Amino acid sequence: LILTVIFLVVALGISAWGKETPSWWPQAQKEAQQDGYALTTPQEAQVLYDSGKDFLILDVRPDYEYKSGHLPQAENFEIDLGDRLDMKPEKKAAFENTLGSDKNRQIVIYCRSFR
Repeated sequence: LILTVIFLVVALGISAWGKETPSWWPQAQKEAQQDGYALTTPQEAQVLYDSGKDFLILDVRPDYEYKSGHLPQAENFEIDLGDRLDMKPEKKAAFENTLGSDKNRQIVIYCRSFR
């Protein structure tokens, strides 16, 4: 079964988005679909939190940003732009370990800049 990866595109606050859809959202949705993942709104993420389902929320910002504040229950695993092109084998193994073996569990990944 395919691992569902959902990007949560907010810095640190589900309420920070407001009611208007950001201007970049349609293009980001298109890119996500082409790359095989989906985007979720802050409101949809709140529903996931409230559901009590087993999911992983992963903060991929640097640890100093994570330490300054993060979403509830988020784990930190720093990913930088260079990792998109060439993730070292040790880091890839650690990332896979963080994701876990359950291929059906939803994974919400968020960062500050959506890059």
